[in-house]
Amino acid sequence: MTGSPKADKSGAVLIITFLLTAILSVLAAATIQLTVNEYHSANRAMLTAEMYYLAEAGTEKIVYELAIKVANYQSEPAGATDAWPALCGQETDFCSSGFTMDHTCRSLDAEAAEVQPSGIVSFKRHYQITAQVTDPDSGSSVTVNQVIARNKTYAFQHAVFYTDDLEILPGPSMTLSGKVHSNRDIYLDTGATLTVDTDYLRGAGNIYKKRKNDGSESSGDVRIWNKATSSYRSMREAGDIDPLDCDRGDWTDESQNRWGGTVKSSIHGVTSLATPAVASIQPDGYYAGKADVKVINGQIYANGTLLVEGVPDADGNLPPGTDIPAGTVTTTSSFYNWREGKFVRMTTIDVEKLAGWGEYVDAEGTVIKKQFTNYLPGNGLLYATRDTFPAAEQPGIRLINGSEIQSSSGTGLTVVSNNPVYVQGDYNATAKKPAAVICDAFNILSNNWDDTNSPGGLASRIAAETTVNTAIISGIVPTVGGVYSGGLENLPRFHESWSGKTLHVRGSFVVLWDSETATGAWAYGGNYYKAPGRDWHYDTDFNNSANLPAFTPFAVETRRVALWKT
Repeated sequence: MTGSPKADKSGAVLIITFLLTAILSVLAAATIQLTVNEYHSANRAMLTAEMYYLAEAGTEKIVYELAIKVANYQSEPAGATDAWPALCGQETDFCSSGFTMDHTCRSLDAEAAEVQPSGIVSFKRHYQITAQVTDPDSGSSVTVNQVIARNKTYAFQHAVFYTDDLEILPGPSMTLSGKVHSNRDIYLDTGATLTVDTDYLRGAGNIYKKRKNDGSESSGDVRIWNKATSSYRSMREAGDIDPLDCDRGDWTDESQNRWGGTVKSSIHGVTSLATPAVASIQPDGYYAGKADVKVINGQIYANGTLLVEGVPDADGNLPPGTDIPAGTVTTTSSFYNWREGKFVRMTTIDVEKLAGWGEYVDAEGTVIKKQFTNYLPGNGLLYATRDTFPAAEQPGIRLINGSEIQSSSGTGLTVVSNNPVYVQGDYNATAKKPAAVICDAFNILSNNWDDTNSPGGLASRIAAETTVNTAIISGIVPTVGGVYSGGLENLPRFHESWSGKTLHVRGSFVVLWDSETATGAWAYGGNYYKAPGRDWHYDTDFNNSANLPAFTPFAVETRRVALWKT
């Protein structure tokens, strides 16, 4: 007996339905698996990308820390393949939560000096930095390698070096010679003629012909040396609707055409350089730790031994138990600082007496000058600080009788303080030696200065021609809003009427930090001061590194040579 056609059809439909269901189930499972695989693949790709960017960021953080540590006097590995461990601190500084990072940094060569034809020296070295970021959950990791070139240059081989915006805006004509660098923007302008006599004007930000504090442009001429044609070209020339600066659309190329490579800004690849931090001048900082001689709250220490002052007898001998002529350091004088609006309590250091020179009166009543032991620091570094002074006053370190620095070792003299420093009278003007002052704020008092006239009007404080030969590292009170910093032309702070008088300076002008003690805003005229004629130039003796002041700091540059993932 055979089945009915209807039953046969029902069975076939059932079988087909079952097969289709099975096929669809397989297809659905495959689709789900594909989706899951694609999801995991996307997650892995995202995870890998995240780890890559974190590892690259890690290498950049290490490069940054390396430059900062070199600039702040930490010793680098000596060998050509030595490692430099623990450069970047904790990995959480730059790793997202849930990741870990390991890093290595090793030198690829020994440091090599490169001497330019001018004698300026730079020191180059290459490092390979490796950063590996790991995801502990999956166990996967990404490794990024970077090779960098580290280059350091003596800061005092620049005429001007600013970590802040650099403003050069003199009223009268002024000529500036030597290398100029700013880690940020540069503002150039004048009411007369500013001549930038250099083949190296660099800004890691932008370069403008205008004022920072109000954006205005003066009518004066800013002329910059064209090293390609050995001639000067102006920022605003005939036919220029606007001055040639970073506000112009053709700046990138036209600046190179007009000045032949002298002028470069960030768009031309200029980068910021690492420099010492303000912590280096604090009582627990680098310089205090290295100084052979310290003056702390009026007491003098030579290589850790307290020196005692004494009055020579009629035979020209210091009393037993004394080391140095009386008056080498005094702490009782003060004078009124109009810019700060308060009296400054001085620690006054007599540079001549510190070199051992004192006077005595012999039995006949004749005043005789004699040199006792010379206590100018053998390594050239003097650190001075004061933290005991009346609450209404401000501390200051004053250098007097420094016309000649008579260092027995010939190293010259570098004076460092976390306080403002005041140089009174000619300084290092006779038999010039390497000299530097590194401080919170740098002040110049002329050969005609008298403390007793300080509270009076400006007419009672008439300056006399003065010569100061020293490199300067000083803090500033930066331009904020419409309040001007005073610019490079007023980096040395003045307290007298210098009208018709000339101040001669040979050195280097460096700004690495904001002032922390002398924070009064720049002000001009009134009872404050009137500016000198500025005979200021870079000391070309510094082109020979053997003539640099003791403990000259470095400016450190790093550049990427190669980057790859393994």
